[in-house]
Amino acid sequence: MKKIISIVAIAFFCATTFAVPAFAVEFKSSENLVVDNDINDDFYVAAGRAELNGNIYGDLLIAGGEVTINGDVMGDLMVAGGRVSVKGNVGDDIRMLGGQVAIYGNVGDDVLVAGGQVDIAKTSVIKGSLVMGAGYLTIDGEVQEDVRGASGMLILNGKINGDLIVTIQETLSVSESALIMGDVKYSSLIDMNIPTDSVKGMIHFNKFDNEEALKEVTNAYLSFRIASYLSALLIVLLLVWLTPNALISASLNTKKDVLKTFGFGVVTVIAGFIGAILLMITVIGIPLGLMLFGGLLIGGYLAKIFVAVWVAGYVIDFKKKTLKHLRLKMFGAIAVAMLVYYFIALVPYIGWLIDIILFLIGIGSLMLVKKDFLSFLKTKKML
Repeated sequence: MKKIISIVAIAFFCATTFAVPAFAVEFKSSENLVVDNDINDDFYVAAGRAELNGNIYGDLLIAGGEVTINGDVMGDLMVAGGRVSVKGNVGDDIRMLGGQVAIYGNVGDDVLVAGGQVDIAKTSVIKGSLVMGAGYLTIDGEVQEDVRGASGMLILNGKINGDLIVTIQETLSVSESALIMGDVKYSSLIDMNIPTDSVKGMIHFNKFDNEEALKEVTNAYLSFRIASYLSALLIVLLLVWLTPNALISASLNTKKDVLKTFGFGVVTVIAGFIGAILLMITVIGIPLGLMLFGGLLIGGYLAKIFVAVWVAGYVIDFKKKTLKHLRLKMFGAIAVAMLVYYFIALVPYIGWLIDIILFLIGIGSLMLVKKDFLSFLKTKKML
């Protein structure tokens, strides 16, 4: 299970960061971006909301809170977003990360996807393999090679020309109209009722139980999490005492628009990695690239704190409290929320996905606070 998740996560981030070409590409960023014209080169996009109606005659790398791709992409598509809809055709591979994602067009090669809800529509034909990590996966279209990965629930109404090799947490539903030309190999807590007429190969069931998942949580790992939590509490104590207004602002901003905050987080992570790699291509830019990587690591550590601040805002009404009586209650609420955050990663099968989504929300919340602070400095003519 962990091997599958690692393949999905590592392959996606490597593909979207280290495979950046050394030549010029077209780049656009905006809060709301609509592109109607064709792009005759590789195209990189970062936006809160992005809609691409033209064709991309190269690779497309795009990140945003809400992403809609109506045109065709002739090369690879690398996309991350809160809600992603791919309605056009993709000539090569798709690498995708999102909360809710859907593919309606044809794909020339493999699809590598991690998401909360993943839909492969009836109109879609994936000419390679589908490698996925999903909370909820529906395949109504056709996959011409294998389907591999892990899912909380998988519903198959379409066709798989290769093998189906999956780990299932809850349900594997294969309809009477579905067709699997190869073997079915699945691991689950219980044996599923799979129509034998829908499977041309063999059906292999591997039963596992929760004890196996719990064995993976070693004493060393728990000790590390506890030490990390206690260290984070010290940082929370300093932030609550020194910058309570910034924490209040972070909570209110995230509560106001979680999707926007998630989009800011996705854009920050991808743009940060790309920027660091581009800087390190030249010798003179290596120190700046290393500093940017360091900033990303620090931001990643602080992300969990800002997620806890966001959650604490639902427990404490910051608008109705004065700072004199707020700091202690704020610290307590954040401490409890952060404890929950730390243990989410221990949830079998889907904890990693929830952890990634919350991490990106935390990064986005941190960046919005920084954005507000820079705006404040500009208004005071201090920047």
